[in-house]
Amino acid sequence: MFHMPTWARLLAGGLLLSDWAHAQDSHRVASEDDYFANVPVVLTASRLDQPLNEAPGAITVIDRNTIRLSGARTLVDVLRLVPGYLTGGLNGANPNAAYHIPIDDEGTRNLVLIDGRSVYSSVYKGDTHRGMMDVMLEDIERIEVLRGANSAAYGANAMFGVINIITRHSADTIGGEVSLTKGNNQIWDRRARIGVGDDKASLRLSMGEQRDGGYLDAHDDRRLSQVNLRTDFKPTAVDDVMIRAGLSRLGAQGGYAGNDDDPPRTVFSRDVHFNGVWKHQLSATDELQCSASYMEDWVRDAVPYPPLPSVLLDFSGTGRRTNLEVQRKTTLSPTVRLVAGAGYKDERAYSPPLYSRTDWLSYNESRAFGTVEWRATPEWLLNAGAFVGHHSVAGQYTAPRLMVNWLPSPEHTFRAGVTESVRTPTLAEYYGDIRYYIGSVLAAQTVAASGHVKPERLRSQELGYLGRFPAQSLTLDVRAYRERMDSVIHNISANRATPLPVSGYDIIDFVNLPGLEIRGAEGQLRWKPQELIELWVNHSVEHVDWDLPRFDAQDERRPPRQATTLGLFMHLPNQVTFTVIAQRLGEMTWRDNRDMLPVTRRTDVRVGMPVRVGDVRAELSYTVQSLEGAHPVFLVREPMQLGLRSFVQLKMEL
Repeated sequence: MFHMPTWARLLAGGLLLSDWAHAQDSHRVASEDDYFANVPVVLTASRLDQPLNEAPGAITVIDRNTIRLSGARTLVDVLRLVPGYLTGGLNGANPNAAYHIPIDDEGTRNLVLIDGRSVYSSVYKGDTHRGMMDVMLEDIERIEVLRGANSAAYGANAMFGVINIITRHSADTIGGEVSLTKGNNQIWDRRARIGVGDDKASLRLSMGEQRDGGYLDAHDDRRLSQVNLRTDFKPTAVDDVMIRAGLSRLGAQGGYAGNDDDPPRTVFSRDVHFNGVWKHQLSATDELQCSASYMEDWVRDAVPYPPLPSVLLDFSGTGRRTNLEVQRKTTLSPTVRLVAGAGYKDERAYSPPLYSRTDWLSYNESRAFGTVEWRATPEWLLNAGAFVGHHSVAGQYTAPRLMVNWLPSPEHTFRAGVTESVRTPTLAEYYGDIRYYIGSVLAAQTVAASGHVKPERLRSQELGYLGRFPAQSLTLDVRAYRERMDSVIHNISANRATPLPVSGYDIIDFVNLPGLEIRGAEGQLRWKPQELIELWVNHSVEHVDWDLPRFDAQDERRPPRQATTLGLFMHLPNQVTFTVIAQRLGEMTWRDNRDMLPVTRRTDVRVGMPVRVGDVRAELSYTVQSLEGAHPVFLVREPMQLGLRSFVQLKMEL
């Protein structure tokens, strides 16, 4: 007898419910005018404001209403709605997302921007998963995710994509808001927001705390506290200034019982960040923008080594990053637009445990970038760009892009092009030097970076199609790609020193491997059969070939051959909302075939309804995540299973 999966039953039930809702309510079918009015203007692909169908790349846009309806508590959960993104994490306290290939345990090859500020860490591995926690989901206006390489616009680290998070203008959040979330798995979230001002000057202050118990049977409880401030003001009619600052603290359990090299402990981290953007309108088609940002991240991660308690396993440190940039967007003629700019950044870290030095390690990078958009004819659009960086350690690098868009009609866009991207090594990959002492005597060394590592390079060839079908209220976005990655940075056994007693691990160094090739395709369909009902279907197929036969043989960093996500977003009578998000991933591994994850299915359901608390408007929602129950999400050798989670949220606007 045929067994219908949980997600399919819920989806079918939701569609039947939508038919009933349509019969009961007077919801009209979305018109063609409605449909085209919702075509977004995006910024992420080239730094130019462009309609989505003219952008030189495939972009997924997730707005704040979709974020709310998804029931997500973390940014990583939201990224499940983006084709090709794989979500997991070292444990439940450190969620992470990678595009295409699970080669990133910490997200070092994804550029993550929050209001223009890059959030990757300077302390050790250059990760972004911690920085993604620096923004509250309720403060986000929209997320633009460029699916593919984009070093041509943003330089190093934009190798596998750009996650551009744009927070709400403070003038749009005047008043107050309070939300409380309570559920199983120790879920207990609290948030408050207050906004004051008007269209000329406004300020928003947000404060919140999130708590949960992570994965099942794992030592990974999490407590995240943060305060964020954003202010916007117009000193003149042609000037706009945005200033954003924040502080976040994370207490995250980590390690595994019985694992001497990674014993249970609590890791404390703190991020302080600031960024400011000034835009000056020189004319209707000419804008000058200056920006500055600063971030300091501090990590305290130390625990006695169980076999030798006098030896401290210490991965603590402090990182700082300062970034300055100026750019100008202008229209040179009716058919040519240009954005060009220059910038400078300074990265530094202080960590005697990680580098065996008591001074600050640093590098700096100066850069210049530019993109030209030329409308050769009404149907043909050419986008050419390049980024030139001078890294004080890696030297000079160039990342070019050439993309051609053919628009035979306003409803259809065909895209083809080639892009080259770069990732420069992190401070740890250059200078990592971890030693352990008993008293003043050197007992062991586990990391000894030779400093010979070179930047990674990625060459991408892409074909794309974006179609809009107004009569059916349907959008289809398809991307096919072939990517060649060279000089992949990997850690290997160097055998140049003695490891810790009992551990059995050799000393490691960072080297460049020959590389790999990725071939695949992904599609994103959005269908709106009625004004208040929307269906999302994402599907991706992918294959990876390593140059090293042994990596292919052991299934090193293997993505799922196929992955599918379905999302149903409905507005029912009486302002009730109903959401189902279902995902199916094929077999994959974040490490090798010893940790090959089986085919997994996950279904999330959310129901929300308006309520009255006195004269205060409020929404009460109930969310169930992982409806199918527990399933492994990272390593099968360790107790890493995501269990069923359910929680209730009350959100009140004051």
